[in-house]
Amino acid sequence: MKLAGLKSIENAHEDSVWAATWVPATEDRPSLLLTGSLDETVKLWRADELDLVRTNTGHSLGVAAVAAHPSGIIAASSSLDSFVRVFDVDTNATIAVLEECLETIWNL
Repeated sequence: MKLAGLKSIENAHEDSVWAATWVPATEDRPSLLLTGSLDETVKLWRADELDLVRTNTGHSLGVAAVAAHPSGIIAASSSLDSFVRVFDVDTNATIAVLEECLETIWNL
């Protein structure tokens, strides 16, 4: 049996993708795909066509994990720079930046 992808995006990130999760839909928008990469960025994609919605920057080393709140309103990314960035999904406004030891942030 061979697994076939439904859709792929070439060069979606400038380096390897290490993390991905679904951001639940809200009343104002559909669900999104959230990806984190060694290229130090977090990207939000429309789930249906994989259209890029936004690129989030702010980490100085590769993104190791991403997570979304069940409400779909906030999300977080952790990086090899030892920081966790919590942000508003729709506005990209930073809600909090937490510094932790590297072992703690590998998985949000």
